[in-house]
Amino acid sequence: MSANNYILINQDSFEVSVCNADTGNSYGKPRKARNLENAIEIAQQFEKESPIEYGIAFTKSKITKRPKTDNKTYVYIDGTNLLAGLAKLFGVNKIPKFKSVVKELNKLFEIYQIYFYASYTSQKRVKDPKILKYIKLEKDFFNQVKNTKNLYFYKGYRSLSSKKEKGVDVHLAVDIVQDAIFKKYNKAVIFSGDADFAYALEVVKKLNYSVYSVFLPNRFSLAIAFQSLKPTILNYKNTFNINNTKKGLAKLRIIKMKDPA
Repeated sequence: MSANNYILINQDSFEVSVCNADTGNSYGKPRKARNLENAIEIAQQFEKESPIEYGIAFTKSKITKRPKTDNKTYVYIDGTNLLAGLAKLFGVNKIPKFKSVVKELNKLFEIYQIYFYASYTSQKRVKDPKILKYIKLEKDFFNQVKNTKNLYFYKGYRSLSSKKEKGVDVHLAVDIVQDAIFKKYNKAVIFSGDADFAYALEVVKKLNYSVYSVFLPNRFSLAIAFQSLKPTILNYKNTFNINNTKKGLAKLRIIKMKDPA
């Protein structure tokens, strides 16, 4: 049996299958369990008997052959990274509306679904006027995001001790891989300059899906660009410096942007 596989547990029927990660088809007849606990025990036994590359997944739908999804493009946006980049480019008082960013994305891709990942900065004990101003910008911008059609907003949290964002990057990385495994899209687009996502994109490529990337000029990741079919810079303010990249990125697309009204 190929290691390019995962275990699928049906929570309604308690059927356990080992499935091919490329096709979604099960190897042989599903194993019937007595209950969910027994299904998990069977899945763990499968893991002991043969290599399972992508672990255990759960579904509530009937286990059937999964045809590849026709022409669905999912966009995964690192929202905190996006807002920080826009604020740096335009200043806190003049950042473009989120709908203008989506408009530019729609020029590049036929978008089916957008996933937006971010967290809110805590206002507790904050007295610095600049930080308070950014917190207000963050709230207003994220409200715009939430009012966007066909968009799911995932809210992470901030550590009480370090104030750093938690649960956002990992959630995005898991989602983009898991959605590929379950064939929810046939094209994935990531909008982030965080190089930590490069390995997740590498996995998606191994699952035979097309990966694209979009960057702000001040939030560019060479690691992500190398994993993408057509990395694109939305070159606001004409600030992207091509000399900062290494050779071998002839596929890089740089789009000169007008300042949003």
